[in-house]
Amino acid sequence: MYKLLKANFFRLKKEITFWIFLFISIGLGVYTIFSGLDSISLTTSLEKLTFQYLNYIGLFIAIFVSIFVGKEYANGIIRNKIIVGHKRSSIYFANLITSSLFSILCELIFGVIVFVIGVISKVPTTQTILQFVMSILDAILVIVLYCSIFNLVTMLSSEITISTTICIVLFIAFFIISLSIGYTANQPKYNRSGYTDEYGNFHLTNQELNPNYPGDDKIKIAKTIYYIIPQGQAIEIASANSEDINIFPLYSITLILIFNLIGSYFFKKKDLK
Repeated sequence: MYKLLKANFFRLKKEITFWIFLFISIGLGVYTIFSGLDSISLTTSLEKLTFQYLNYIGLFIAIFVSIFVGKEYANGIIRNKIIVGHKRSSIYFANLITSSLFSILCELIFGVIVFVIGVISKVPTTQTILQFVMSILDAILVIVLYCSIFNLVTMLSSEITISTTICIVLFIAFFIISLSIGYTANQPKYNRSGYTDEYGNFHLTNQELNPNYPGDDKIKIAKTIYYIIPQGQAIEIASANSEDINIFPLYSITLILIFNLIGSYFFKKKDLK
């Protein structure tokens, strides 16, 4: 495994998508914090800005993983690794680890840029330290989940064009489904009205039952589907006000295990021509 990871990291430095993804992360971090400072309001918080990248990082991961891993088929690297004695499971998980570590690095670069400049600029915070740490953990797991899904697709497809297309389409599908399901999952039981004071504190003045509330059972089903989709979790983490943030790791870890067990099993059975 160590030799496979070392080879992957060596190849990573020469990969054009590596540098594009890296510079996009830096550029978006700088743009996000300075555009956020220009439109600062009581509804803006440092946490929301810090995790904004999570809303669309899945698209970059889809492109990066499908191209970086896909080139192993195109250049005959996977066959060579097997010929020299590497186990298929080691090859599979080495690619997953490489993709995950780099994708997490890009998210951290974005987050650090936004957080540091935001702290210096005194952007208000809304989360406790524990909630913020939990958000970081959730964000990392969502990224690993994305990498697990796209690594599965790419390792089981010998054509880089096909795997890239499937990965991008999957992200778009995740995005569309999460938006539609999220509307139902986040439907409040009560419509509340009030006002926000100069310190950002909300004061309730009226509360009445929401006529569009679908019912507790439908909400539970919608939330389950919503949280199974990595993009659904990403949206909630980036909102920095989800009440269910503590249960996200359960969904992510379970799905990561399932996708990787399925992917590694079928990769062992795959006929490499």
